Amino acid sequence: MQPQAQSCIIRNYIIAPYEIHYLRFIVEAYEGIGVVSTIDSALGLVSIAIAPGCESDLAAILDAERDNLKLREVLPEESATV
Repeated sequence: MQPQAQSCIIRNYIIAPYEIHYLRFIVEAYEGIGVVSTIDSALGLVSIAIAPGCESDLAAILDAERDNLKLREVLPEESATV
């Protein structure tokens, strides 16, 4: 019997729209840590699918870049109204 696969955690963020490419570059440079998807490029609304077990690593990366990206996390229900 194979172990049950864990699911990715999806988090939504608002960042400076012109920094979306930079965020994607940073996250994808750490192979397998997560995947960045753009929800609304004009608003800078992105989602990150975080690989299981990588939550703390990605949090450290985002904390280090928070000011550069003008990053703030939004709850899923907030992202529908942003």
